[in-house]
Amino acid sequence: MKYLEYPLFAEGFVNRFLMSEVHTQIRKFTRSTLNGRVNEWLKKGFAIHENPCRKEFIKERKGEIPGCPDFSHITNGDMLTFFDEEKQVKQYFPFGNPGVDGSGFYYQPTYLRMYGYTILLSEENDCVDFELETCGGLTLWVNDQLITDFTPFTRNLVKKTVVSIPLQEGKNHVVVCLDDLAERDTDYYFRMKRLGDADLKILIPVKEDVEEDILTQMELMLNGMCFDKEAYFSEDIRMNLNNPLDTTLNLEVVITPGEFIEKMEQSWKLIKVRKYTMEPGQKGLPLFHTDEISPGYYYFTVVLEYKGIIIKRKIGNQLVRREFLLSDNDDSNVRKKLALDAVIRFAPENAYKAAALFQREREYQRAEDIILEELEGVRNRKDCSDFHFIIMIYIYRTFNSRISETLKGAIEEAMLNYRYWIDEPGDDVMWFFSENHALLFHCCQYLSGTYLPDQIFTNSGKLGTEVKARGEELLHHWFDEFFREFITEWNSNAYIPVDVLGIGTLYNLTDVDNPLHAKAKKALDMIFYSLAVNAHKGAVMTSFGRSYEKEMKGNYNAGTTSLLYVAYNAGYLNRACIGYLPLVLGDYQPPKEYEKLVSLKDGDEMIFQNTQGFENHANLYLYKNSKALLSTAIGFKPFQKGYQEHILQATIDETAQLFINHPGESFPYGSGRPNFWAGNGVLPLAVQYENTAILRFHIGEEERIGYTHAYIPISAFSRYQGEEGVLVLEKDGAYVAVKALCGLTIQEQGPNQFREFISQGRDNVWVVRVGSIKECGSLEDVLHEFKKIEITLDGERTLVRDENGREYDLDAENVLKVDGASVYQYPETVEGKITWKETEN
Repeated sequence: MKYLEYPLFAEGFVNRFLMSEVHTQIRKFTRSTLNGRVNEWLKKGFAIHENPCRKEFIKERKGEIPGCPDFSHITNGDMLTFFDEEKQVKQYFPFGNPGVDGSGFYYQPTYLRMYGYTILLSEENDCVDFELETCGGLTLWVNDQLITDFTPFTRNLVKKTVVSIPLQEGKNHVVVCLDDLAERDTDYYFRMKRLGDADLKILIPVKEDVEEDILTQMELMLNGMCFDKEAYFSEDIRMNLNNPLDTTLNLEVVITPGEFIEKMEQSWKLIKVRKYTMEPGQKGLPLFHTDEISPGYYYFTVVLEYKGIIIKRKIGNQLVRREFLLSDNDDSNVRKKLALDAVIRFAPENAYKAAALFQREREYQRAEDIILEELEGVRNRKDCSDFHFIIMIYIYRTFNSRISETLKGAIEEAMLNYRYWIDEPGDDVMWFFSENHALLFHCCQYLSGTYLPDQIFTNSGKLGTEVKARGEELLHHWFDEFFREFITEWNSNAYIPVDVLGIGTLYNLTDVDNPLHAKAKKALDMIFYSLAVNAHKGAVMTSFGRSYEKEMKGNYNAGTTSLLYVAYNAGYLNRACIGYLPLVLGDYQPPKEYEKLVSLKDGDEMIFQNTQGFENHANLYLYKNSKALLSTAIGFKPFQKGYQEHILQATIDETAQLFINHPGESFPYGSGRPNFWAGNGVLPLAVQYENTAILRFHIGEEERIGYTHAYIPISAFSRYQGEEGVLVLEKDGAYVAVKALCGLTIQEQGPNQFREFISQGRDNVWVVRVGSIKECGSLEDVLHEFKKIEITLDGERTLVRDENGREYDLDAENVLKVDGASVYQYPETVEGKITWKETEN
């Protein structure tokens, strides 16, 4: 047998395995109700809402240790069978991941199990300690001896244990089993860290004809792949990918849209696979013209094969359709028509497209086929089915005279059998406790009860009139919370469109004299005021209460960007229609007076401060002028564990932007929450005053990642300069300046090439400023002045003195003093206050 050999250094990770693909089995459990308060998980952690099915699963699983497969004759490409599922065993390539990750999204409660096999080569008999870390349960055997069955099963919360493993001189055969119950978004991984300094190596068995050098070159090839820029506009897209071999190389590129909620059924239809050939030594891989597929943020997974061994890695980018950038029109009716056309042309075959087809009186049968397919997900109570069901109910009501009796009956059956809230029993894993999901469930319940008043709803056993009354009660409570606290996941361009979907549909389907209609209008007005305040150059690029990398980088394709287009002729048209669909189907118009906030005049400056979120947990500060924007969540949970909160954002335009975080995982394009760019492993103490913001990081020794970094795609700027821990960049008359106490190092290879600036150190301070080049003289002047900034750490106190002698004094209690005076009056109101500095005429 031939082996690939990898070193295992002190404190290093065992992350080379032969891994089986994930075996899955949809499980049924006792139908139960739930308890809890909407949004509370954002303050106390999502683990406070544990589905009863997890308790039932844990009870069953802890009484039965998984079996240990015999890997002695298994190599790459062989099959392993569990749950009557035959899955392939493949060599795992970590690409910077310290462990093995099988995370994913599962719409129904699903038991997951995957096996791994590796060999540890020891020079002597020894007992070696390893730290095991897992989201899930981890069973470990060495040389056929059970070492541990570590079963914390704390959903999406990592747990650790240390085990002592007796190793014999020579080869030691290691088998791991990772299992868990998947409930929608599922962190599913393990890490195995060697403690101490024993001399060990990792061996992976391969077939005799495998040449290690070729495999290594392929791995290095994918390790270095990247794109030249962050967005492609109706043009040829080219990947920086170089063939290091002296032979022709065949490969695949799998193209997957970032929007996971676009379609519940047959999601594979959204995935495109393209085959390419690279000549020996070829530099760069031309892919295709971007207009060949629908616009959006996509993941590109390059797949290489050598002797049956699959090596793959993914990277993201956004594709923009140039015609969308030219679609501005002062007539809102024309914009609505263009938006509907965009849905029909470019959206997936989902309920949103079906509604657009009915509205335009086109292809009724196609629209019905879409709904009939998607109803399967509603019937099975798949998570996120509420996002689609509400549009189906809208179609049932609004286009009742156009739909067939078959479709009417199918939608009515779904309405009668759905689970609408936590006080109804179920064994599904639908998520009820966030603001947007709660809203959609309440809307669906209220509307279904309204339209079927005399029928029995099977899940609750209630008559339709009672279902309506319960939905109405819950909606009034939801609006009361919303008016008091506003959007808990503040400014989130992932979830504001979902709120607009629910509120806008309710507005469209209720009469003017209905109190819920008036509340829906008030809520929409609040949202569009917030969008106008936070908009800059047609997009919302600010601090977020919930963030994903695809929205943070994909500003042209974000749902808030298209909302601004439909509402104000700002932003851009795109296919992110979940929010704008209710606007184009109805007659709601945002207040005209908000338009002045969307785009500022040259010379004007605006500061906006407000407080919002669950129990007023977010104090927000925003500065913008006509050229740049700076936004910060002030003093949000400093030095605590983070989730998906995006704390600071500096913006010139859709791609010329800067944000900083403590990465939640060490490898790009992982599936963690937080991940490499979105969210923070540990939150900073953040403050802002006018156009300057400061982040103070304190990262404990228990955290594996001991650095922070900034996302700054320098290709998106026209000029930049940097030295002595300072970087300044300009574009279109604006600048962004950043200084890190611990210095800055640019990443020069891999997916984040010339995009990532790393600052090593667990105690660090970042200073960020935006402004106008004209006011400063030149970019060289900005650099010269910013280098003068002095940063001092003294225990919990952070002191920053700028080039003009102004002192910013941070401590955990007072948050911020400028020249000795407190500058905040938080908490502010939800509506907040705007301070203007207007152009003098």
